[in-house]
Amino acid sequence: MSTRERSGCPISLSLELFGDRWTLLIIRDLAFAGKKHFREFLQSDEGISSRTLAERLQTLQE
Repeated sequence: MSTRERSGCPISLSLELFGDRWTLLIIRDLAFAGKKHFREFLQSDEGISSRTLAERLQTLQE
């Protein structure tokens, strides 16, 4: 993900985060499938790579 400063606008931030396909799928799995562990996300049918998953989780944590 980019290292540029984010706007303080909540709408802008939401678009930055949720505009990414993988981020949406991670949030879906958190909310609806109850996934909590890294390996559970890796087992999703969509086939996210471990590197991409780690990057998206880091972005969501920030």
